[in-house]
Amino acid sequence: MAAMNIRVIEDGAAERIKLAAEARGITLGEFMARLIALHEAMRARADAGDDGLQEEMKALGLETVQR
Repeated sequence: MAAMNIRVIEDGAAERIKLAAEARGITLGEFMARLIALHEAMRARADAGDDGLQEEMKALGLETVQR
């Protein structure tokens, strides 16, 4: 496990994340890990041709990028 500090986060986002994790009975770290897994699954669907999802990912700036 590793520690991670987030310096700046959108107003209200930290509280929403905290409440969402608490509502599910999981830690913030577990919640963030699940969000990452969800993002990867949705990005894979978008890359496989789900045009609506691809547009949404692009609008959020979360489309697949080449490194």
